[in-house]
This record gives sequence, structure tokens and C-alpha cells, in this order.
Amino acid sequence: MSAIALDLNRLAAMAHALGHPARLEILRLLAASGDANCVDLTRHVSLAQSTVSEHLRVLKEVGLIAQCGPGARSGYCVDRDSLVWLKQAIVAL
Repeated sequence: MSAIALDLNRLAAMAHALGHPARLEILRLLAASGDANCVDLTRHVSLAQSTVSEHLRVLKEVGLIAQCGPGARSGYCVDRDSLVWLKQAIVAL
């Protein structure tokens, strides 16, 4: 990865998003399951649905997850390309 491709703002935003244990757990659950919706994730992390929804918003905002499927009750999945980029960016440090 060249120095030009290393976007420090993007890396910092992703690192900040991963700085919360609940977000790490949500990302881990999504990686293991392939996809899940907010209600499913709420059952697994023992947090209020509004809290899980906020964590999902943060992870989606930095590109670590994406909405999968149409509609309001669509699920979320891990954005594998973003995880690859994150790994490469950390190595490039």
C-alpha cells in the first residue's frame, strides 16, 4: 500500500468505531453469521434495540458494514473489502 493510498482520516474513523466493545461484538457476530438485522443482534448483545441501532449506524458510517437486502427490516453484513483495506492500512503503519 503506497503512502498516498493510506488515508489516515479513514483509518482513524474505523479505529474509533472499533473502540467500543459492543461494536466489536456486533462486527464479530456479523462476520460469523453472514448477515443479521438489528432485532437479531439485539438478542445476542443484551443491549436495547436503540443502542444496537446506534452502534450499527456508526459501523455503517465508517464503511465496516453495509445494509444487505431491500426494505426497512433488511439485514447488515460485513463489508469485506473495508476489512481488507483496514488490515492493509494497519500493516502500512
